[in-house]
Amino acid sequence: MSVAPDPADNDAGVEHPTRNRLLAAILAMLVLYTCAVAAVLIVPLLLAILLSLMLAPAVRLLCRWHLPRVLAALLVLLCALLVTGSMLASLVAPARVWMAQLPKSVDRIELALSDLRRPLSAASHAGEQIARLATIGDASTSRQVVDAGPSRVSQLLNATPAVLVSMVATLFLVFIFLLHGDALLRKFVELAPALRMKKDIVIATRSAQHELSRYIITIAAINATLGLLTAAALWFLGVDDPLLWGGVVAVLNFAPFVGPMLAVLLLVVVGFSRFATPWAALGVPGVFLVLHLLEGQLVTPLIVGRRLALDPVMVFLALMLFGWLWGVTGLLLAMPLLTCVRIVAERVPAWSALAKVLGA
Repeated sequence: MSVAPDPADNDAGVEHPTRNRLLAAILAMLVLYTCAVAAVLIVPLLLAILLSLMLAPAVRLLCRWHLPRVLAALLVLLCALLVTGSMLASLVAPARVWMAQLPKSVDRIELALSDLRRPLSAASHAGEQIARLATIGDASTSRQVVDAGPSRVSQLLNATPAVLVSMVATLFLVFIFLLHGDALLRKFVELAPALRMKKDIVIATRSAQHELSRYIITIAAINATLGLLTAAALWFLGVDDPLLWGGVVAVLNFAPFVGPMLAVLLLVVVGFSRFATPWAALGVPGVFLVLHLLEGQLVTPLIVGRRLALDPVMVFLALMLFGWLWGVTGLLLAMPLLTCVRIVAERVPAWSALAKVLGA
């Protein structure tokens, strides 16, 4: 007597693409939620990974010179801290001086835009009258809320310990990665079941680490050169403290699209703080725009190459995503992280579609 097969048994071994996609979407949302909630832990970890990739070649070079790995990692980290700290310390005083001159810059910008504001004066006056009528009844309440809120100084003091703890944690993680990165790789290799897989893991990890470190160092060198050229051009134009604005431009250039836009807006204010005429003031951001176009269209594609070029739409989406998750730090991390994902995806056969999507 034959028994008819149960349809449920046949469905048990069949994959359901819709269900798998739904599970993948749920997993992606959970990962994003975790990244947003655990930003205090994830951001220092990602920064430490990127910094360790940049400093790892120097540690390997010192180890080849028969220096113990502990001393090599400590020496490289201390040199990096010394260079970064000296640069930041040299920019603090000019930044304070410029902040004191900021009201004068704003007044000059308002004076230059006065002709454009005159046609809108009637509409602006009407809007002020409407806003004044709408806030008459709530004037006392609004005054109580403003008086009860904490001052900017107290907010800054409250945020300082968290920033210091994050910086210390990042530096400690960088030292740990520089010291025990190779040992951690060997543990992953030992967990691989087959010899062929062990070799693939070692080759892929070494090549990916080499390309990532080379990419990050190259981008940092390009941005530093852009900052120095911008500082030289501003010095030629007679702008005060050109090294300050060159350093700001170099840092902001790590965030594509958003960083150069912020640099242009900032240099507009800098130009009006130095020059009284609008055309002379607008020459300050104009010089940066010319240098940025040369860097973005010629220098970076020529040095970095087409193989590591990223799709502009993916870059913009990554900036929106990481900026929403982690703010300014996310904007600066978006480009290096997206490049890391593409390099790893090129070496994992199952991720070949992701590599094609991210590529230019």
